[in-house]
Amino acid sequence: MTNKLEIFFKSYAKEDLYYIMVAIYASTIIFNDFSKYFLWFFGIIFLIFYSKIHLYRSKVIWGIFIPLALHVLFFWNNESYLQAIKQLEKFTVFLVFPILFIFQRSSINLKKTLTYYSSIFSTIIILFFIYYLCVNFIDFKGFITGKDVWKMGYEFSNFVGSHAPAFNMQVSFLSFVNLYLATNIALSKNKNSFLLIRLFFLASSLFVMLIINTRLAISIFALGSISYLAYAFSVKRLSAKKILFISVFFGIISTVFLLMFPSTLEKFKNKTFNQLDMIGKLDQIEKPEEKIYGSLVTRLTVWSVVLKMSAKKPIIGYGYTNCYPLLFHEYKDSNQRFLLKHSYRVHNQFLDYLLKFGLSGVILLIIFFTNKFYVALKIRSAVFLYFCVIFLAANLFDDFLIKYEGIAFSAFWTSLFIKSYLEKEE
Repeated sequence: MTNKLEIFFKSYAKEDLYYIMVAIYASTIIFNDFSKYFLWFFGIIFLIFYSKIHLYRSKVIWGIFIPLALHVLFFWNNESYLQAIKQLEKFTVFLVFPILFIFQRSSINLKKTLTYYSSIFSTIIILFFIYYLCVNFIDFKGFITGKDVWKMGYEFSNFVGSHAPAFNMQVSFLSFVNLYLATNIALSKNKNSFLLIRLFFLASSLFVMLIINTRLAISIFALGSISYLAYAFSVKRLSAKKILFISVFFGIISTVFLLMFPSTLEKFKNKTFNQLDMIGKLDQIEKPEEKIYGSLVTRLTVWSVVLKMSAKKPIIGYGYTNCYPLLFHEYKDSNQRFLLKHSYRVHNQFLDYLLKFGLSGVILLIIFFTNKFYVALKIRSAVFLYFCVIFLAANLFDDFLIKYEGIAFSAFWTSLFIKSYLEKEE
């Protein structure tokens, strides 16, 4: 006779193990090498238990393949086919995740996926921050006293093994997921002891996001959280008392952080829009790494160079293995020593695709992002809408579809939410 324990493991553990594996992958995208190997492991295990393929006729599916399709269609426009194949390899996730999630008959429980993702990713960044303090306490103490605070986010991101803007984009998304889950618990009428855990995860992800201190990620989260809480208050009838509690909660975390790192406000005020009159003349600025490395003036200078180059090849671009060496050569020819020294790339995904694929690349990329927003609005998902906003904003000031973590981050979450859209349509 089957006992209750066996019934539990048969009915519960198998499904939850699947969602735990999905959440582990989503939580470890920041670790490039581990994430790639884990994807192979997860893919093989998943295909063993794969249910029947279910083909949908919806046009939204085609949008997810655009980055992969562009690299295939313009494969001929490269000098090194070996390097082109290596670049193309990263984009195979835009094929893998639709196979794993979209084209399978069984449904995906998004709430359970987000819950496990929140718990696992929050725990990972907490443990890494504690480990970072133990190993680099002297440096962190120097940051608190105001010494080279601008390096703080880069130091912690490098310690984790990730690129600071890409890392903070994902931590910003995690923070919103934590806010979403905490708000959902607050909206439920039943008392739930998990609220304190969710608030703890929210506080920890917020603190790490502030530590990394990417201005765009912080700004988008501030706007997104205010908008979502206003929506929860006006539409979902979240009580004013709970709104006040969450607002005070945010206020305490922000105040504590600003007291520890008062230079954060200085970074927003003085380093974002400073020295805009020096576009194209960055080498005349003293200590440019400290003053304008991540400033708008640097990006505007790069964008002016890219537009000048793209005007010469507007139809087909320069190819995705040729464009960066040619861009760096253009820095040399135009005497942009600071940009050449740091091999500064485009830092705008639309201009990056203009340089690589010409006007067709820009048009298809616009369709790629429009498709995401269409799905988010159709399924009325605050989480996916936030994902669309943070990913679009990040790609306006950086180029995350050239890095594995950005590519995988996009393909993974887009596939999950498109699956949700298709299920609702049917």
